[in-house]
Amino acid sequence: MELKSLSVGRKAIIFNITLNPLSTDESAAVEERKITAHEAPLPELTDAFGKLGAVFCEILELPSDYATGLTVNRIQVTRTKGGTRSVCFRATKQLDIRTDYLHTLTTPFVQIDKPAEGESGEIQVESKHVKAIVKALNECERYAEGERSQQLLSFDKDKEALNAQFQNKDQTELAGV
Repeated sequence: MELKSLSVGRKAIIFNITLNPLSTDESAAVEERKITAHEAPLPELTDAFGKLGAVFCEILELPSDYATGLTVNRIQVTRTKGGTRSVCFRATKQLDIRTDYLHTLTTPFVQIDKPAEGESGEIQVESKHVKAIVKALNECERYAEGERSQQLLSFDKDKEALNAQFQNKDQTELAGV
């Protein structure tokens, strides 16, 4: 199985996988599947995605403090014929000017592996960020393989909590605190 993408949505986690990607057996066909899961991820996946804000900022050449209010919610993986991986991220950013709206940003694809023999290219992010990306990919694969929390997702409650947090921030600033 190869993970192609994983997206965290409002009510589900959607991932795309390829089954039997390297199979040379004609009876075991390569299959692509899009799966929608409603089970919450393990804490390790949430933590791994939480650390991708710094990676996102590095790729887009943004200052590190831009990661505040930024939530990476999609990771997409491409592979060359030799297996060299590149990744792309999508995130939402809470803007101070529009607290009712989450702005969407996407990175370009960046190579995270040394090129396979006969291929060109180079690793395009710092090694500490490659480790964070690989950890996130490993956790995504665990989720795709069925290692999940036994609870259903409740994103509406999380969204309400986020809105309440920003409303409290606005009221605190207006009060001059």
